[in-house]
Formats: sequence, structure tokens, C-alpha cells
Amino acid sequence: MTRRLLLLRHAEAAPPPAGDFSETADLARPLTAAGRAATQRCGVWLRQHTLSPDLVLCSPSVRTRQTLEGLLPFQQPPAFPTRFCPEIYEAPPEALLAQIRTAPVQARTVLLIGHNPGISALARLLDQQAIALDQGFATASLAVFSMWGSDTGTDTPNWAQCDGQSLTLDTFARP
Repeated sequence: MTRRLLLLRHAEAAPPPAGDFSETADLARPLTAAGRAATQRCGVWLRQHTLSPDLVLCSPSVRTRQTLEGLLPFQQPPAFPTRFCPEIYEAPPEALLAQIRTAPVQARTVLLIGHNPGISALARLLDQQAIALDQGFATASLAVFSMWGSDTGTDTPNWAQCDGQSLTLDTFARP
């Protein structure tokens, strides 16, 4: 079974309180009604494409947690293991890739829920030839990557070695 990496940018969030540009205020921003609806569309899309993560790596912000919560009703039980990683918040692509590389060998599908500009920069790093990424990584956008050679049945290649040479974009969607 092929290894898949799913990159999901959080859904639309409310702006921070007027004049408060602190990290605390930014981390507390909840989803808007449109954002909650977008997470449900993402959940339906994932189910229709039989993409159920074995592991979720999620930023600890309120908007990323709520994005994850919106997917859950559309996934097959049991609920997938989730790691809330402070390192994902406002992370550059190399830091996001470092988090992905910590995924266990047993995980065949990994979902990373994070923020721009890191998510879109990581997608570009992983597949520089993907024309679909030219349209931009709007909120609630989802990129699905496949790992080369992971369908051979062996444990290699695995997440510890993933990079721009081992992953290719399969699908880019804005459900």
C-alpha cells in the first residue's frame, strides 16, 4: 500500500481582536462559519477518496484543532492518533518536513494540518513541478502526495527519508 502525505491548510479563521497582533491572540483565533463548512467539505472529500490518516500532525492553534474536529465525523472509526506539535505553528517548510520525518514506519497515511506560508512552501518543496500548486494554497486547501516506491510492501522508503525526491503530488483540491 502506497504511503500518502496529506497537507491541509486550516480553514478560514476569524481575524484577531482589533489591534492585538500577539501570538496568544493569533493562536486563539477560531474558525468562521464558512471555515466550519469548509472542514466538513474536506471531510466528505477525504471519505470519498478513501483517505483516512493513520497519524495526524496538527498545529496547536484553535483554528487547526477546529479544522481537525470538522473532519472527524467523516472518517472511519477508530479515531486516528493525533500529535499536537507546537513546532508546526508558523513553521518554515524544513521544520514541517522534520515533523513528518518523525512519523512511525507503520503509518501509511499522514495528515499535517498547518498554516501558510509554511504549508504552501512545503508543498512546493516536495513537488516543484506541480502546476496545480500555481493556483495558491487557500484556506482549507488539501494536497495529496504519494511516496515513490512505497507500494513495494517493504518498510523502505519510509517517513524518515521523505523529501522532494521521494514524494510527488497526486491531487490538489479545494473541497
